[in-house]
Amino acid sequence: MEVYMEHDHSVKENLKEISKNSGIACVGFNLRKATRLLSQIYDQALKPAKLKGTQFSLLMAVAGQEDTTIGKLARPLGMERSTVSRNAKILEKRGLVKIEEGEDRRLQRITLTEKGALVLQEALPLWESVQERLAGELGEERLKTFMGDLKNLSRIARKK
Repeated sequence: MEVYMEHDHSVKENLKEISKNSGIACVGFNLRKATRLLSQIYDQALKPAKLKGTQFSLLMAVAGQEDTTIGKLARPLGMERSTVSRNAKILEKRGLVKIEEGEDRRLQRITLTEKGALVLQEALPLWESVQERLAGELGEERLKTFMGDLKNLSRIARKK
C-alpha cells in the first residue's frame, strides 16, 4: 500500500511539472487564453451597440460580401458552416441580416439589412477604439508581426 502511495505521489508531481511546462509552451492553450481575454475586451467595448465581438465579426463579413452564402462565409471566418448558420439566425431575429433559403441548406443567402448597417456604423468607432488601444500597447511593428503570425497559424491549422 505504501509503495502505491509513493508511486501515486510521484506521478502527480510529474504531471504537475508537465502541466506547468505545457501551459507555458502550448500554442493552443495560450492562444485560447488570449482569445478569451480579448473577447471580453471587445464584448465590453461593443456593449453600447448591443453586439458581441463574434457578432460584429460576422456582420462585417456579411457587409464585405455583395452576394454570399452562409457556407462561403465559414472558411474565411475559420468556422463550421453550422456555427455560422446558428450565429446568423440570432442576427436575423434581431433584424440585422436577412437569410433566404436556397435550393438546399448549403445555399442559404445572407445579406445585411438597413438596421444591420446602422448597428455596424454605431459599432465601428467602438471597435476602432479597441484596435487603437491594442496598437498603442503593442506598437505598430509588433502588431504587424503579430497579425502575420496569426495568419500563418491559421494557414497551418487549415492544413490539418
